Amino acid sequence: TNYDRCDEMVQQAEELSGIKPTILVNNAGVNVRQKAENLTEDHWNLSLSLMLTAPSMLTRAIADNFKAMKHGRIINIASLQSFQAFPDSIPYACAKSGALGLTRALAEKYSPVHGYENVTCNAVAPGYVKTELTAKVFEDVERAKLLGDATILGRNSVPEDLAGPVVFLAGSGSSYITGQTIPVDGGFTSLGLR
Repeated sequence: TNYDRCDEMVQQAEELSGIKPTILVNNAGVNVRQKAENLTEDHWNLSLSLMLTAPSMLTRAIADNFKAMKHGRIINIASLQSFQAFPDSIPYACAKSGALGLTRALAEKYSPVHGYENVTCNAVAPGYVKTELTAKVFEDVERAKLLGDATILGRNSVPEDLAGPVVFLAGSGSSYITGQTIPVDGGFTSLGLR
């Protein structure tokens, strides 16, 4: 990770779009699937730097735009594992749990108390979404079915399920919501025993 390039990335986004970007979606992830006894410092550093440090540095890089435009939206992508543990996924679970704290801390930092107007920071916590990151889970058809059946809606998520909540959080309809996390998991975290 090269944090020195964060300012350059914000500048590049402005050059490509012709406007100062005021919406940031932090959606990077890596899931080091290792038994606890096999985890190395590199596994931890990769997970924490990609899913906690990078979002913090990118937010800092775009913050001048928030102040200048008197508007900003930070949307962090957390995870089902922000709330529940799964086997062989310790650094991922820790980083994604940390994303909830980062969301609250950034909401406070980029608030009127600190000279930022109309800036919010929230998170979306998806359940199992079929992506490159979860490909191994979905290769095991039985396990994928079990996870889908563990939701109230009876299925796993697809990327399109996240679009609505992210667009909502990026828009004016969410202007009085900040520091919050919305689970988008088909009811996985709400379901008890059936």
